[in-house]
Formats: sequence, structure tokens, C-alpha cells
Amino acid sequence: MGFRDLRDYLGALDRLGMLRVVEGAHWDLEIGAIAQMMQESDDDPALLFDKIPGYPAGFRVLANHQNNPKKQALVLGIPTDLNDLEIARQMKEKRKQTGLIPPREVDGGPVLENQDRGDQVNILKFPTPKWRTLEGGRYIGTATLVINRDPDEGWVNMGTYRQMIHDEKSVGFFVEPHHHGMLIAKKYWARGKACPVVACYGQEEELFQAATGSAPWGRSEFDVAGGMKGEPIDIVKGELTGLPIPARAEIAIEGEVPPPEVDSRTEGPYREWPGYYSQEPTPIPVLRIKAIYHRNDPILTGPPNSNRNISMGTITHAAIAVWEALEKSALSGIRGVWAHANGLFIVISLKQEFAGHAKMALLTATAARGSNSAYRYYVVVDEDIDPSNINDVLWAMTTRCVPEDQIDIVRATVSTRVDPIISPHKREVGDLTCGRVLINACKPWEWIEQFGKHMTFTPEYEQQIRRKWGRLMSRPARKA
Repeated sequence: MGFRDLRDYLGALDRLGMLRVVEGAHWDLEIGAIAQMMQESDDDPALLFDKIPGYPAGFRVLANHQNNPKKQALVLGIPTDLNDLEIARQMKEKRKQTGLIPPREVDGGPVLENQDRGDQVNILKFPTPKWRTLEGGRYIGTATLVINRDPDEGWVNMGTYRQMIHDEKSVGFFVEPHHHGMLIAKKYWARGKACPVVACYGQEEELFQAATGSAPWGRSEFDVAGGMKGEPIDIVKGELTGLPIPARAEIAIEGEVPPPEVDSRTEGPYREWPGYYSQEPTPIPVLRIKAIYHRNDPILTGPPNSNRNISMGTITHAAIAVWEALEKSALSGIRGVWAHANGLFIVISLKQEFAGHAKMALLTATAARGSNSAYRYYVVVDEDIDPSNINDVLWAMTTRCVPEDQIDIVRATVSTRVDPIISPHKREVGDLTCGRVLINACKPWEWIEQFGKHMTFTPEYEQQIRRKWGRLMSRPARKA
């Protein structure tokens, strides 16, 4: 079984020495700057900010809570002492074996310990940070859950979409046009109705992982999260929307999003996952808050990572999705998949078995679900290259790829509004497409047997040396 709630997970991080409590940091830039600084430290702990100036002690903010493979593994019950690629492999296998477990409605839960409605509603009661210098406001929705229900089919969608605070009773509703949350909202708007919405700002990490993974149309991410956890997610029924609210969430709101022509307000800019403020402030729909629920001493979840430009360490859904797609295609020889740079740079390791093997893997990867939004570079390497080791990958690219024969570009593939290389003109006309680069960094198949040898030691001998002499790696060098 998984962790009971977010606090249970934080307790496990603390026992492993992976949690740091920080007191006295200000919500205006300081929290964001500290989170970035600590992500670059050797131990890279999750950060729990408390005693934030201007707010009651106990009103806390969590950052850097899912920014490396060990923290991700902990959520799923995978041993944290494995290497990164093996953690990714076990995540893939666990997802393959995990069934769907629907949520369980309960009469109450900790999220209902405090309830504000009507004139009491004030989302500014929580210490939402301004995370970075150029952002257009305070973003409460970074690791959030946004929940709505398809009015025709009745299934419940749960996604992670950014939300900027406009005022005490409203936040932005920024959702990409092709994401399920927006497709559902448009069904309500087409009928002249507001779309009922629940948002959570602190919840079990299984819920967050499921929400960022995007289940197929018609399948609720609540069911996926239950499968990850190994038991149903407890929910309470929202009295204003009828939507499910995680019973052990830290903070939740109920409200509605009217059609854009009724209420749209300027939002942004926000530094999105590619590392840029790629959009000018623009009018977007608004979520009008009707009720706020929160636990005693609530924890607001901030960004799962706080990288300076782009994250290189986490295991993304793109890597797992591509790995699964390659296996389902019956393409043999796949050794592993990794996604660097937040998924913009996907690497496949395989054992070449026939001419065109590497090209088939690249083409299959570009069509994989989960890699269809702004992912840019696809690289295939031989089985002796660890795809999670960027130095090994760059070595293969610069010494094995014959540029005039082994690089291709696929044009006009779907991207996203936050893609920094979508030109202003293309944004204006709604053309959110870009190219993808396919790089075969394997030894050329036609003369693979004549390609230069490079091995320094056999893997078995390296392991033997590590067992015998590994203690040298943990001792400081002796001074001369």
C-alpha cells in the first residue's frame, strides 16, 4: 500500500534524510530562490517552508518534492538505492502491472477541517509564493490537481494545469487546447454554461503522478492513482459541484469557470517547464472560487522541481510512454529509454539486429502517447550506451552518427503554447506545430563489425574492482 497522505510521504522523506525544514523565508521570491539553490546542492532535499512572514505558523509550502528518481521511486514503493535507469525500468513494469482502482466515497476527511464559503472565501490566506522574478503574479497552481467531469459521458478528468491568483476569489484557468480539461470545459461553454471545477493544492503524491500522466480519454486519473497506491483514493463529494475531492488533501477549492466571453483576465507570464517565459500576458478563462477547504496547518505544494533552466534528473512520463510504445510495437532489442531536459531530449538504447532497426525505433518514439507535446530531439544509441548518462549519449552522438546519413527532421508535429520556439506569427494564427529531430547515434549498420573498438574493461571486471576497491571512493584523498 502507498502512503496514507502527503504528510506520511514527508515523514518517509524525513526518515531517509531527504527533507529539510526552512523557517522565515518570504513568499516574495525568497522561497523560489532557496528552492533553486537547494536543488543544485549535493543532497537535493525536499523543502518544507514554515513561519512565512505575514502568515500563521503552520501554513506551509512544499517545494522540490518530486525532482529526482529517488523521490519518485519512494512514492511507488520502488527501492531508492537502484540506479536511475533501473528505477525507470521498474516504474515502467509497475505501470504495466498496475490495475485501475476506482475511488471510494467517504463521509468526511481532514480536508474538511476548515471550510470557507461566500464572503469568507479568500485564496490569499495561503502563503502562495511569487516563484521567480519575471512572473506576472503569485502562482498557487504548480503541482495542483484540476478536476472536472465530462457532461456527456460522466467520467471525471484530473490534470495538472497552472493557476495564477487574480484576487481573493478567483484564479486563472490555463489549460492547453488539446488537454482533456479544456475539451471538457468547452462542452459546458458550448451550452452557455459555466464548467464546475475542483482544484487541490496539496495531495497524495500518487494523485500528482497520475494527474501529470494523462490517462486515455474516458479513463479517470483517480482510478490510475488508486492502482498506483494499491487501494482506493478516499474522496468526499463536493457539495457545490458534486465533484470528487480527495479526502486527505491539504487544500481544495470548489468553483466554476464561465465561458471565456463572460470572464477572461490577463494571465502570465509564467516560466514554464522548457525554461522560458514564452508567452506574453494574455486573457484566459477564470476559475471563480465558491468554497475553500483545508486541513489544520495546511501544506501548499509548490513546483516538484526548481531548476535554473531545465530539469535533467527526473524520470518523465515521456520516457515511460516511449519505452512502452516500443515494447508494444514488438520491436526487439530495446535496452532502455531516458528523457533528458524535461522530455525535450529522448534517448533510446537498443541492440541493432537488422538494417533500419534504429530508424524504426525513432519513428515509433515520435508517435508514442506522452511524447506528443513539445518534445524535440529523439536519439537512438547502441546497447553499450547508458541512455540516462548524458556524457555517454553525447559521446555516441559525436563519434558514431554520420550526419549526412543519420539525421532526419519530421516537420509540422503538434507542440504547445509554452514552446519557446513557436514564433509570434504562428501563435497568432493558432499554428502550434514544430519539427522533431531524429538522430541515429548508433554505429553505422553497414560496417558495424569494422567500427573501432573502445572497451576499457569488461563490466564483470569493473564490478570485481568495485567490490574489492570501492572503499577508496568514499575516503578523502590523502594530502601530499
